Amino acid sequence: MPATMSMPTVSLMPNGHLHQACIDACAKCVQICEECLNMCLQETDVKSRANCIKTLQDCAEICGTTACFMSRGSGSIKEICNICATICEKCATECDMFKDQHCQTCADTCRQCANECRSMAKM
Repeated sequence: MPATMSMPTVSLMPNGHLHQACIDACAKCVQICEECLNMCLQETDVKSRANCIKTLQDCAEICGTTACFMSRGSGSIKEICNICATICEKCATECDMFKDQHCQTCADTCRQCANECRSMAKM
């Protein structure tokens, strides 16, 4: 069974959650950032990845927080989604500096999450 196996989306909301696509993108980004961080710590050039590792931590944390804000219907969704998008873009840029597959996959995932968050912030 792959480590990043997809789970069916579940919501307690009768007609589904208005923000579900963004919540899912944030949850996926948390997972991929944490996995990438772990793999970066095992690379031989770990010292050159220090800024990337810190950014991965920031990204995972803000994505988790953002998903929570949306899940509870916070009045600050637009603001947190804008911040999340900015940090996801920064993380994508950091990961793009490294050509290994886990960083490239993480960069793509972060860009997807940033796009979802930007769309959500415009609603």
